[in-house]
Amino acid sequence: MACIQWVYANGSCWVALDRVAQSDIECLWSRNNSHWIRFPSVSKGAVYVDFQKMEMLCNGYSYTIARCIS
Repeated sequence: MACIQWVYANGSCWVALDRVAQSDIECLWSRNNSHWIRFPSVSKGAVYVDFQKMEMLCNGYSYTIARCIS
């Protein structure tokens, strides 16, 4: 069975989202719906995920996101 993981670009590295954010973003992905998610290991507030641009907006910064299947 395939394992799905969401990552974001941080400098030259890809970093995995935490378990809460993984669950929230995968739910949005299944509905093709950009929206706010929880990402407690990075931000006390919500983080916006934009699937049109494949980016995450957090604390005034934009990070490229990717969905990895292995």
